[in-house]
Amino acid sequence: MQKFSNRLISLRKEHGLTQEDLAKLISKKRSTVSGYETEGKEPDLETICIFANYFGVSTDYLLGHSDERNHVETVFYNDKGNFERHFKSLPAELRPVVAKCFDSFYLLLGRDMQLARPERLRIYQELLHTLQSLRADIRKTIEASGGAITDPVTLSDLMAMQSQIKNEISALLDKLMQADMEIAFNIKNDVDDNLLRKSAT
Repeated sequence: MQKFSNRLISLRKEHGLTQEDLAKLISKKRSTVSGYETEGKEPDLETICIFANYFGVSTDYLLGHSDERNHVETVFYNDKGNFERHFKSLPAELRPVVAKCFDSFYLLLGRDMQLARPERLRIYQELLHTLQSLRADIRKTIEASGGAITDPVTLSDLMAMQSQIKNEISALLDKLMQADMEIAFNIKNDVDDNLLRKSAT
């Protein structure tokens, strides 16, 4: 159950929760959650399902049987409840900020989804995954430092991670521009072909 312990810890921290918060979620003591995380204590099936639903992941992922967080068919269903709960708990002044983020995200994806452009959709997926995973690495480094980010070694590590994010994001934006140019080139060729057909008839 080591993978379960590691994934429970990771998901808890990712969501900014304490062991006490998780204990309340499953109506148990904090020591029970601590046992799941550090002592190899095994939760029952109901508790595993509660955790999986709460974090929006599959039970297979939580137990370490899969590296895919969600089954594709349930990802939106699982996340909708979590997102709505977190959104409603935000201070009123932050809700428009989050709403605008999601508006921008859906506008970005919307047209390419409608036109089923796989090359651009794959770049968006890679872009978001890169940003999320590398930012998570930075957060873990800061947490591991115990707040001592002025330590020269820690600061150097953080700066290197930030440079990595910049380089990888820049490379992906270049790929996106290349995809835009290829799409524009194909559209122009289609227009030219149609004009040639019309003039020939």
